Amino acid sequence: MVGLQIGSQVSIALDVASTQFFQNGAYHLSSNKNSYSPENFLSYIQRLVANYPIISIEDPFAEDDWESWKSFTNSAPKELQILGDDLLTTNSNRLEKAIEESSANSILIKPNQNGLVSSTHDVLKTAHKAGFKTVVSARSGETEDSWLADLATGWRAGQIKVGSTHGSERNSKWNRLLELEQIENVEFSKPFM
Repeated sequence: MVGLQIGSQVSIALDVASTQFFQNGAYHLSSNKNSYSPENFLSYIQRLVANYPIISIEDPFAEDDWESWKSFTNSAPKELQILGDDLLTTNSNRLEKAIEESSANSILIKPNQNGLVSSTHDVLKTAHKAGFKTVVSARSGETEDSWLADLATGWRAGQIKVGSTHGSERNSKWNRLLELEQIENVEFSKPFM
């Protein structure tokens, strides 16, 4: 054991990426060779959240399984971050549907997924207005350019997702956040957790 307090000093954030294993109306897990109906998979995810110190869960259901998203969001602990990436795709129409249906409470913001920085910022502002948490995220194939850290800070996203510190393309963003922290008039937004 490392001596950390579970739930306060260490917690779990999952990226389930359920769209990747949702086929023909069912969730197929190769790890335990089981297939789940959407209702059974919802129960499975609810048990995970109830039994482990999970504070954030990304894409627990497939991108078009809106009913499972809505059921889960309405039954999950209020402090749980339910993060839509595949569900919301930095898309204002999908975000507005999620807000209307209470299908998530957080959005992954990928500037190069939306197409324009200005429309990406509009999606982030809509999310903030609705009380959604926002996580500005890199995408695979990133370069060592660190502008994403400036964007996340300037937009007061609250969180950034660039992966662990095992590659220079990731370290550049973490290093830029450390540089920004040293600038006197930069104020970081606190995560909404």
